[in-house]
Amino acid sequence: MQTTKVLIYVKSLVALNRQKAAVYREFFSSHLAGNAVTLVESSPEREYDIGRLKQWVRRLETDDIGELVVIGGDGSVNIAAHACVNTAVRLSVVPAGTGNDFATALGIVNWRWRLQGEPVLRQRSVGCIDQHIFINHAGAGISVALRELQSTWSKRWLKRYSYLWALVRYLFVRPSGRCLIRDEQGRAWEFQVAAVNRAIGGGIIVYPTAELETQVLGVLQVPRLSRWRQLSALFWILRKQPDKSTLLGCHETATFTLADANNIIELDGDAIELQGPATAAVMSNALNVYTQGRTQ
Repeated sequence: MQTTKVLIYVKSLVALNRQKAAVYREFFSSHLAGNAVTLVESSPEREYDIGRLKQWVRRLETDDIGELVVIGGDGSVNIAAHACVNTAVRLSVVPAGTGNDFATALGIVNWRWRLQGEPVLRQRSVGCIDQHIFINHAGAGISVALRELQSTWSKRWLKRYSYLWALVRYLFVRPSGRCLIRDEQGRAWEFQVAAVNRAIGGGIIVYPTAELETQVLGVLQVPRLSRWRQLSALFWILRKQPDKSTLLGCHETATFTLADANNIIELDGDAIELQGPATAAVMSNALNVYTQGRTQ
C-alpha cells in the first residue's frame, strides 16, 4: 500500500455511512502504523468542513502520500475536492449518496471497492466558478427547482430516480411558476448547465462525450418550450442522446456564462447558491483520483 496517511470523511447523518467508515478505518489501521488514520464526520457547515479537510492536507509532510476517502454522495465529494484540488493528495470515493454520479464516472459502484486489491491512480478535471469547485456540473433554472421538488422521502426510497421523478413533477408546474433565464442576447431559457461529467442528478445525461480528463465544458440549455415540446426534449435526454434533439442547445466550450441577475447557480446539486450571471471554466486534471483496479 503506497498510502502513508489517510483521512476518512463521512457524511455522518446516515447511520449506515458511519458503519462503512468504521470498516474503512479498521482496514487502513491494519495496514498503516501509528496514528496514520484520521476520521472526520461531516458537520452542518459546508465551509467549516472544507476548512478542516484543507487543514489536514496542509499538515502532511513532504514525503507523505496522503489519501482522502470520502464516504457519501456528490455533495460530500464536492467538499473533499476543494481540499484536494491541485495537490498530490489522492481522492477515493465510496459511493453512499443519492446520485453518486462522480463515482459512477470512475466505474465505482460497490462501497467496498477500496478494500479489494490495489487501486489505479487517474487524473480528473473539475469545473470552477471563481474559487468554487464543481465535480459534475454548475446549473441554473430547472436544476435549482429540482432541489425543491425532491422530498426526503423520494431521496430515501427512489434513490437516484428521485431526480427523474422531480423532473417529471416540474413538467406539470403551471407556466407562470416555471423557470426563466435571460442570456446576454436576450434569449429565454428554462435550464442551463455547464458540465465536466457525463451525467448529473442520478444519471441524467447532459454531456454524453465527457471524459475524465476533459479540457472543455459540456453545455446543455433548454429553451422556454410548451409542455409537450419539453416532453420531446426529455425523450432525447432519457435516450442519453441530448445532442440529437433539435430543441436543446448543446455545445462544448472552454468557458460559459450562465444564469442572470434573477437566478442563482447550484453546484453539484448542493445548496451553494451563487448569484448569476457567473462564468464557469475547467481546471484540467486538477484531481488525483483512485479508481478500481484488479481485485485480489
